[in-house]
Amino acid sequence: MRAPRPPASRLHRIRKTAAALALAVLAAAPQPTRAATAPAEPKALLQLGLYQKDGEAWWAWESLRRASPNLADGLSPKVVPLDAKRQGSGVALRATAPAGLDVQALCRRMVGAGFGCLVLDAPPNPAPPPAPAPTPASQAGTDGAFTYGPDDARTMADIERHGRRKGRLGAVIPDTTWDVTPAVLKRENWNLCALTFDDGPHRVVTRQILDVLNREKIRATYFPIGKVAESQGEVIRDFIAAGHEIGNHSLTHSDLRALTPEAQRFEIAEANRILRGFGADPVLFRPPYGRYTLDLLSIARDERMSPVLWTVDTRDWQVRDPDKIVQHVKTEAGTGSVLLLHSTYPSTLTALPRVIGEMRAKGCEFVTLSEWIERMRLLASDPVVSASATSGATRN
Repeated sequence: MRAPRPPASRLHRIRKTAAALALAVLAAAPQPTRAATAPAEPKALLQLGLYQKDGEAWWAWESLRRASPNLADGLSPKVVPLDAKRQGSGVALRATAPAGLDVQALCRRMVGAGFGCLVLDAPPNPAPPPAPAPTPASQAGTDGAFTYGPDDARTMADIERHGRRKGRLGAVIPDTTWDVTPAVLKRENWNLCALTFDDGPHRVVTRQILDVLNREKIRATYFPIGKVAESQGEVIRDFIAAGHEIGNHSLTHSDLRALTPEAQRFEIAEANRILRGFGADPVLFRPPYGRYTLDLLSIARDERMSPVLWTVDTRDWQVRDPDKIVQHVKTEAGTGSVLLLHSTYPSTLTALPRVIGEMRAKGCEFVTLSEWIERMRLLASDPVVSASATSGATRN
């Protein structure tokens, strides 16, 4: 015999309660989560060159795309003003690179092909790479400061030895065939000296070196690294405003001998473009590490630059000791010297007032390197000057 069926009103209440319990169970149960949308991987930002007008920038992009489509593949170009508040300040050709691309390797390939490329912003690595083993090659530090290795020390020593054999003008201008005899310098009571500074700008040290030069009322010649100077235009402008000379020390401070002729030309021309944007007019080119070939010197002259070295290396890059720097200057330098210093080391800053004092005690009158060369060449036109062919076409 079947149980009596509950009344319809009671059956409705039972069904309603069961539905409510089912909803409660579902609410309490862990719900499947929707897969979170992975954030887009950050893209790298590259700078491919600086130009006066938009059209020049786009023409450069088209040249890259036509000449090396594999290098341009995947890049998204754009042209942006260098200073939105200053009309006519020039533009930059930039490009974003797809995520996951090795932009450092891409830039090396671009520069090797004769095009410009700097990594302005690259996504961080998911994990820090292992620390590289020490290498003897020179390495860039912060703010354009460099650590030079044993190979660089040998190069510098070779330049200094070779310079002693060539005389002052031949030591400074590596591809000249003329020099001035010591007798002429003595007769003319030659006492001109030039302080020259390489590398940087360092955000702190370089400006303090500028303060020392201004306080001592000395005009010097400064060779900044183009891509470092690009973000520190105010320092370059202050050097110019104080009457100092700005030279060209390449765009990236690479060993230019290892690059193609097109890339060598770009290193010089692009650095000039950056420096001219700050009001400089570079006419002197100092090759990084003092390393050059005659072909590189020829390219520099095609760019209307005079290649220059020095007569006395203060070795501030090596010893990093103010007392040793001053002692070396006291022993090796004299009237007519062109001193090589660096704008990035605190030890150089500390030594500089004493270096100036030692040189003044020897009778030096300080001038810019361009003025030193011009005055020396006036003597080189004298009939008693000896002509000596340069030797050693290629530096180590």
